[in-house]
Amino acid sequence: MTPRPVLIDHDVETPLPDGTILRSTVYRPADGEPCPVLLTRTPYGRDLAVNSAYLNPATVAAAGYVVILQDCRGRFGSGGTFDPSVNEACDGASTVEWAARLPYSNGAVGMWGRSYFAETQWRAASRRPAGLAALAPGISAGANANNGSLYRGGAFELGSRLTWGHASIAANELLREFPDDPELRAKEMESWLDLDRSFSDATAFGTLPLRDLSPRLGTFMRRHVLPSAGETPGSGFTRVWDAASAAPVDMPTLHIGGWFDIFAPSTLAQYRMQLEHSRANPAAAPRLIIGPWTHTNFSGVYPEVSFGLNAAAGVMNGLGDLSGLQTAWFDAVLKGDPDGLRKVPPVLLYVMGENRWHGFEELPAPSRQRSWFLGAGGSLGDVPGAAGRESYAYDPLDPVPTAGGATMIHGSVPAGPAHQQAVEARDDVLTFTTAPFDAPVTIFGEVSATFFAASSAVDTDFVVRLCRVTPDGTSLGLADGIIRASWRDSYAGNGLWEPGHEPSPIAPGNPYEYTVSLWQTAYTFAPGERLRVQITSSCHPRWDRNLNTGKLAYDSAETIVARQSVLFGEGHPSRLTVGIL
Repeated sequence: MTPRPVLIDHDVETPLPDGTILRSTVYRPADGEPCPVLLTRTPYGRDLAVNSAYLNPATVAAAGYVVILQDCRGRFGSGGTFDPSVNEACDGASTVEWAARLPYSNGAVGMWGRSYFAETQWRAASRRPAGLAALAPGISAGANANNGSLYRGGAFELGSRLTWGHASIAANELLREFPDDPELRAKEMESWLDLDRSFSDATAFGTLPLRDLSPRLGTFMRRHVLPSAGETPGSGFTRVWDAASAAPVDMPTLHIGGWFDIFAPSTLAQYRMQLEHSRANPAAAPRLIIGPWTHTNFSGVYPEVSFGLNAAAGVMNGLGDLSGLQTAWFDAVLKGDPDGLRKVPPVLLYVMGENRWHGFEELPAPSRQRSWFLGAGGSLGDVPGAAGRESYAYDPLDPVPTAGGATMIHGSVPAGPAHQQAVEARDDVLTFTTAPFDAPVTIFGEVSATFFAASSAVDTDFVVRLCRVTPDGTSLGLADGIIRASWRDSYAGNGLWEPGHEPSPIAPGNPYEYTVSLWQTAYTFAPGERLRVQITSSCHPRWDRNLNTGKLAYDSAETIVARQSVLFGEGHPSRLTVGIL
């Protein structure tokens, strides 16, 4: 199809029922012929260049769409006050109905976008606005506030939450807060820059208690972000967060995610929810794309490993880039033209290690499960060995530094797979390693660890990490998780949050059974490579430190050193369990 000339309209106003004005940039075919609308709503600035890298509004509009990028209430060009999540359902539904009535709209509206943009899709859809016909949520939050978005295994997602508020929201908020006082605004901006330097070099995260950061923070951070460090799983805000995608929608959905994204579990959960919902309505069957990507990096290239050019969102087996694939999908569901999707499988997954995309009709289940058991001398075997234990001391004032993982920490702690040699050289990190594989082994789907441990403290943390070890001894982190001992009952069984359990201290010296979810992965170990399990008690600043006293790092600066012991053998079958594809 020949691309159509495109007009760009700036500061297009959407009046809301309460009188608030939201503003958008609109890309539309110049001929004025009515087209489907593709709408996204963002708190990060509608003209941010990263939006175009994900879905290029100019080329998509030239393919016969009206593409609308709107600032959320209280952000950049839009009026009102920004209150995260609270207004997105009503504002989004009103905007959808407004967009469907535009003179150059044919009445059909699809929504697209990643992260918070995805949340605005789910919330708008919950109101069933007239005209909304399709959703394409990418790296989507919702449904996992207690499993990694806000808290993980009972620990607070310190690095991601604080730097999200600081890097993504706070600067524009302070500019809006002091519009008529340039001198005060300049002073506040200098404070923001000072804080930015200490987030960038990670020194700000060393503050104890964490609430002492408050004087250095702007109004938004003090009101909406820092207090969550003093709360716990199951709080009121976690319920607001999870409500975003609590119910399926009666329309087709396209889900895009990354194995190293902090919202990977919710992306997969939302896909599964829509898949089950579609059993009675096959026309609304969802599609899924999962790459070796993080929350912000869609290249498949990291400082210490590259999964190849084919891993990038612009290649993908030559099927096109994400912008083009989303356009082809919208062509199918909004225009009734499936030609662009004929070569694209409904589920497209990148298997790392093997470094290839695989296509499926539905997200497959592993063919079987396999467990490796912790043993003496750092061994990891197919059956429990002799009874024993390995011990280490955990000092909250000398935490294990974060090295990669499914994070979104601004500054000096990049997300993704990362070398673990410096971590594993520490005295407070245990490692258990298999013999070299003699044939390829593809780990796929859920990864979990069940282990038995004792501590000298009344509360403490345990971090478990899955690593690949190459023949030359290089250890690469692939997946990890954490459990806070006092929250063990809430995460028992499969390592995922279950409401109805109150936190409780542990008895010093007594062994307890713990379960940690390491989320999902897809990785093929080559012959000669080995699988390794790390166990330690911190990963800072990814998660807030456990002080070993029973008090939160938000409230206290008092710490004690804990003596930790991990038990193994027939009576304490500590193990890692994975799916095998």
